[in-house]
Order: sequence, then C-alpha cells, then structure tokens
Amino acid sequence: MNEAMSIPAMGHATCGGHVTLLFTVEDSEMEPYLQGSRGAGLCLDTGCKVSVRGVVGQWGVNVNFRGFEGSEDIVKGIFDVVSQDLPRIRKMKWDVVVTNHLPTSQGFGMSAALAIAVSRAIQRAIGEEYELSLRRSLLHAHIAERLSSSGLGDVTGISAGGVEIRTSPGAPFHGDGLQKGPGVALGWFQDMEMTLVWPKEKGHHTSEYIDDLGWKMSISDSGRASMLSLVDMWGPSCWPILLSSARSFVEQSGLLSDGGRGGLLEAVNSVIARTDEQAVASLCLLGNSIVITRNDLMSTVNLGIIEAALSETGLLFRRVKLANLSTV
Repeated sequence: MNEAMSIPAMGHATCGGHVTLLFTVEDSEMEPYLQGSRGAGLCLDTGCKVSVRGVVGQWGVNVNFRGFEGSEDIVKGIFDVVSQDLPRIRKMKWDVVVTNHLPTSQGFGMSAALAIAVSRAIQRAIGEEYELSLRRSLLHAHIAERLSSSGLGDVTGISAGGVEIRTSPGAPFHGDGLQKGPGVALGWFQDMEMTLVWPKEKGHHTSEYIDDLGWKMSISDSGRASMLSLVDMWGPSCWPILLSSARSFVEQSGLLSDGGRGGLLEAVNSVIARTDEQAVASLCLLGNSIVITRNDLMSTVNLGIIEAALSETGLLFRRVKLANLSTV
C-alpha cells in the first residue's frame, strides 16, 4: 500500500432540524425522488453534527452516537444511497461519529438532518466539489428518507430555509447537474428564537402514520385544505394564518387527539397563559412535541419566563433559532 492510500479521508458536516406544522402524504409515485409531501414548516439552526473517517479496506460502517441517541440504520442507509452514486466509497471502511443536539422521533426532522449531514461529510472526505455536493446531499437524504419511511418533506423544507412552504412533492434536486428537482419549496426568514418542548417518553416513528392508509387519507385531506389559504401569499404577512392553519390541521386530521398530543398541547398552553407572554404553542409533526413561537412577528416574547415555568412541569425543552438557508 502506498503512502497516499494510507492517509485517512476525513469529513465533517452539520445540519439543522425541521419542524412540520401541516402536510400531505404524496407517495403514489414509484421512484423515491418523486415522493414527498406538500406542507409548511420551520427550519431549525440546531440539529446534528457528523464526522466521518474512511480508510482503504473492506467496506463497512461503524457508528457512534453522542448526545441524544440515534438510528444506526439511518446512517447505514444513507451510506448505501451515497455508494450507489459514488461507488468508490465502497473501497473503504468508515467510522462515523454523530452528535445529536435534539432527540430523535419527536418531530424535529432529525433523521433528515442526519441523512443530509452524513452525505455531506462523506463527500467532503473524498473531495467532491462543494456546491454540487450540497445539492447531491439533499437528493441522497430525500431518497434515504423515503426508502426507510422516516420522513416525507423535511429534506425539501430544509433546502428552502426559514419559514418554508412546499408546493410540490419530491426531492429538491435531481437529474443532470442537479439544478432543480420535482420538489419545490419557498422560504422566508425572520430573526426569531423558539422553544422546543417534549416529554421524556419517545415519540412514534413516522412510518406508523404515513404507511397507514387511514392516516394518510385524513392527513392529506386536512393538509390540502390547510394549504389553500397559504400558497398564494407566502411571506411574513401570512404568519398568523400559518399558525391558525396549523392548529386547524391537527384538529381536522385527528393528530391532536392521538398519541397524547392533545394533553401535551394543553399543558404547554396552560404554562404560556400563566406567564402572560404573547406566545403560541404548535405541534411538531409527526412527533409528540411542541414549538413555542411568537404569536405576532412584531411582538416581543420572553422565552426565558416561559422556560422557567416549563422547568416545573417535568417537560424537557431547548431554545433554538429559525435557520436561514445559509446556516443549514
């Protein structure tokens, strides 16, 4: 073995999570890159950090998690997707270290963030061109999400940044040059802090809903109805409409009354009411969690007061920021 072959290939990447407020299930197409969802959500500046180290040798992937626990299957699944596109990574043995700053399976888009970050880290390790690797990582992650039924539109939402709306399902990039894809998302940005809230118990896996025919129908019917008032006026002026549409969506779809979500939302709303802060609690889908935001973009909210009250409830929480596209 020559000296060049013995030098490890190393890469690092980070990616923020994503909160879905309302959505549809669009999975009738055979190809994963054409599947996805329409809907709206929030991109987070907090998610996961990934470091990879590859050495020439027998193909294999060893994964270690730090922070919150994660899915080794998701990491190995994205390696498989990347290797189909970049087969030379199969001539190496890989060690992967993942630091999760938010819990998984709670509606924070952590599987999408992990898949994006792993693909980016691999490509940086082997010296792929920067801009192309960013777009390619979004395609890789979207395909991996669909193959494992771990997500629908988180990747496309993350690609837009900020407060995003997804008007067409599918991966955000595909085809020669990866200039665009079937998935279309539009985002706008406002400097804004938010508080994520979740119970100690782990949430449901996304596949329990999006692979169930009854849930798919009720979610998609409600999602389409909720999107009607948003599509033609997307921007900061529709913020209050987005919040009210998100609440209508979880009520009409049945998600509010399932999995303890209604009790959690009621508990958090009670905390907010005691503080007199002008904040609103919305469900993060498809987890059992809450995002607390400003009720009005022009209002000032002291999240510290709300968090102090939350600390007495036994619920877990973390302060995050809305992420612009340049930060994800």
